[in-house]
Amino acid sequence: MREWGKDPIDEELREHFEALRHERLAAGDTEEQATRFARHRLGHVVAIGEEVRGLSWFHRADAIWRHGRFALRSFHRHGGAYLLATAILSIGIALSVAVFSLVDAVVLAPLPIPEQDRVHLLWKTDPLNSPRLVGEMAYPELADLQATMPEWEHVALFPAAPYGNGRVLQTGTGDPIQIESCPATPAFFKALGVAPAMGRDFEPGDTAPVVVLSDRVWREQFGGRADVVNTQVRLNGRGHTVIGVMPPAFDFPRGVGLWVNLPASIKRSMIWLQAVGRARPGVSRQQLQASADRTFRMQVTDHPDEYVNSQRSVVTPIAEFLTGSSKTQLLLSLGASILLLLSACVSAGNLFLSRALARRQEVATRASLGATPGQILAQFATEAMLAAGMAATAGGVLAAGLIRLLVRWAPAEIPRIETAGLNLGALLFAAGVALLAALACGVGPALLVRGKHLDALMRDGGTRTAGSCTGRRLQRAFVFLQAAFTVVILVAGTMLFASYRAMLRTDIGLGHRDALTINLALRGPRVTPESFRAFYLELIERLRATPEITHAAGVLLRPLEGTIGWDTEYTMEFENGTRDPDRVRKANFEAVTTGYFAAIGTPLLEGRDFNEHDTMESEKVVIISRSLAEHFRAAGLEPLGQRMRTFGETRKIVGVTADARYRGVVRAGEDVYVPNRQVNVPTNYLVVRGRVPAGQLLRVVRQTVKHMDPEQAMAGEATLGELVEKNTARERFNVAILLLFAIGAVVLAAAGILSVVRESITVRAKEIAIRIALGAGQGRLAAQTVQGVLVCVAAGTAAGLAGAYLAGPATEELLYMVAPRDPALLLGAGVFVMLLAVVAALAPAWQAAGGEPRERLLSD
Repeated sequence: MREWGKDPIDEELREHFEALRHERLAAGDTEEQATRFARHRLGHVVAIGEEVRGLSWFHRADAIWRHGRFALRSFHRHGGAYLLATAILSIGIALSVAVFSLVDAVVLAPLPIPEQDRVHLLWKTDPLNSPRLVGEMAYPELADLQATMPEWEHVALFPAAPYGNGRVLQTGTGDPIQIESCPATPAFFKALGVAPAMGRDFEPGDTAPVVVLSDRVWREQFGGRADVVNTQVRLNGRGHTVIGVMPPAFDFPRGVGLWVNLPASIKRSMIWLQAVGRARPGVSRQQLQASADRTFRMQVTDHPDEYVNSQRSVVTPIAEFLTGSSKTQLLLSLGASILLLLSACVSAGNLFLSRALARRQEVATRASLGATPGQILAQFATEAMLAAGMAATAGGVLAAGLIRLLVRWAPAEIPRIETAGLNLGALLFAAGVALLAALACGVGPALLVRGKHLDALMRDGGTRTAGSCTGRRLQRAFVFLQAAFTVVILVAGTMLFASYRAMLRTDIGLGHRDALTINLALRGPRVTPESFRAFYLELIERLRATPEITHAAGVLLRPLEGTIGWDTEYTMEFENGTRDPDRVRKANFEAVTTGYFAAIGTPLLEGRDFNEHDTMESEKVVIISRSLAEHFRAAGLEPLGQRMRTFGETRKIVGVTADARYRGVVRAGEDVYVPNRQVNVPTNYLVVRGRVPAGQLLRVVRQTVKHMDPEQAMAGEATLGELVEKNTARERFNVAILLLFAIGAVVLAAAGILSVVRESITVRAKEIAIRIALGAGQGRLAAQTVQGVLVCVAAGTAAGLAGAYLAGPATEELLYMVAPRDPALLLGAGVFVMLLAVVAALAPAWQAAGGEPRERLLSD
């Protein structure tokens, strides 16, 4: 407390006191009577001084400063509890803010596209025959959309597959490089609402080859030249005119460096495109879909040989198209981070509550010395705000570092995640939640002394208040909530971990993880199907002849390149000339060279491999995967020697391979392989294995290709193991985040239970000592001490399991070979939390129940 007489207000009060005293002395009172009268008339001078000072901004600031200094001294005296509470809040704030910052960058932040809600993508599906198959469109369908869908303001076509459109760029300086491109029809940029930063975009009159550069390619390959527009470059050996450069923020499709005008075509059978359009103002997604369905039904009427009556439209907003499954995964992580923040607040609040309840004697002492309830509450509020402020500062620093770590570790397929930064709004929100928890649990108990006798509080040191029904109920409510939060987070993390583990154990039919795959799609006006095959055959022979390489082969599209690839329809043909009466099926189509299966590690289960005799002049042959062969066995036929019609020709089955995962580790399918010598389909990827590391193999391949044709360029070098890791990176990222949350939740739950049990032991120290002295058994006494806490944990566990069960279907699309309501995982999480609670509660209770009662009674 402030001493009387240290400032002008104290001096004025002393003068007034002396005036009253002298007045009574002049009236004949004794010294003692005059002093008593002055004190009675003036009141408590210290309290009056504090009240007067509170009316001044200066003195209010001084009071805050004094409260802050007292809070720091209190932290120093009781550093363990406050430090643990602050650390817990910091962890909760850091994780929640970091994850929200990622969600904001990927999902919530607007795209660099004006009025993005009007931009949609359109393709097809066949719910009757292939409900999960995405159907592409053909170039002539652009005219259908323009003529029959007035809802579009602008509409254009571009490739459905985000890969396979690389072009070899020659600028006249340096070696040729392969850059991913995007062929598009006029109005492509208008549909997206983005104009080039320099030059112009495509126009209907562009019959000559033209190209629009990305900002990245313009800077890296052209040095950021201002006169790049109208410059002549060579793409795939053909001259192109640069007509524009896009803004730096524009990146659609993701990773594209060049946009070229798409040549017109009249073939409706060449389906490889999708549409992007800008709807007119006020047109909804449902209206677009209904109009597109009408257009597709008209196509069936006008071209019955090209389309099936069951085709339907799929209209997707561009934001949803870009985020894809990332949205669900990040929102799940965000939900877990919010639960963890609440769990941290509950755990820290429990510590604040325990610390505040233990200070009842201090409150009583200060009140007896004249401190007003407002001053006491202000002191507790200052301590709470100081702790929350330190937690927010530390949490913000941790969040910034965690964001950088997660961005660096996150898979590149998650769009815009590289733009994530510390979200100040999320930090303020998390700090506000932490502050509310600290205030409620730190200041709330101070209100409990109102109406209580100070002498009672002084005598029992606050024990009865701390052990009151209100205090116990609050603490047990915290334990209940924390157990529920922990179970929900633990169930989510366990299920994703089990799913990821099942994914890694899946036999993908590709045994050689060290096989190096390289994109070598030959480009140029001189390249023909015959020259393509001849180049690959000579290249493979040369590579096999080098001492470093043991296997070399070519394939149309390498495994795990993407979810969209080459599909082929097939039907089974029987000996009597009839065909499979079932509907036409589709399978993944691959054109391969000899030795491909040995190079990639796909076992040949039956029959033979392709050889040099499988040419255009010989009998057409095919190798199928085991799952496709099961269709023949279901019809009572062994597949070897049977015939099937695929890729427009009837072919004899000469081999059966193990099932291989070409579209994704978790996507099983049927595969059809044909020899590259029997089709006019390029083998765009090399597969090589050797006796040296992948880096040395790449140098050998690069030198060999450059020696054969210096105008060709390679790209996309990756081992099969790297492709598997890339394909599972998103799942690994999600598992790591949720397991981090689960570990944090477990630690917070253990800390919360420990704090409650220790507070209970402190409150009941005298009772426990007396019962020990009277002969109570250690085990029974420890069990009775933690009984109430374990009941709350059991109730919270049950509530958490119920919540996880109800939320299970929301996580189904993220799981692989794991049921979203797997009873074993649910039960395991519940049992783990209960065991954790038993260990965390019984350890201090057992120690307390085995102490020396005499020492405790004397110390009390």
